Amino acid sequence: MAILIAVGCGRGAAPKPVTASEIPVQLDRLFSKAPEETRTLVGQAKSALRANDLSGAWVALQTLSEQKELTKEQRQFLASAIVTIGAEINKAGEQGDAQAREMQRMHRLSK
Repeated sequence: MAILIAVGCGRGAAPKPVTASEIPVQLDRLFSKAPEETRTLVGQAKSALRANDLSGAWVALQTLSEQKELTKEQRQFLASAIVTIGAEINKAGEQGDAQAREMQRMHRLSK
């Protein structure tokens, strides 16, 4: 099945593992002083995670990772979070989740 965990720009080591339950806590910690637009994206990611909307969380985290003003620590964390959510989407797709399968299909088409 498709793998959604390809992240980053090819520099450095692979992202450090992070659990899905750690993501909201770390988002709060790392982005508490971020600009309003960035905090809005953080809120969208956290809301999607609370609703178990993996594809929504993945999109919000991807969009957040494209912000220009991010610190190295924020970028590294987002890479890890995207890997984690991508793995969860893959697992859900393998278990027959139609939304996860559609997300995998769309990701394959975007490459």
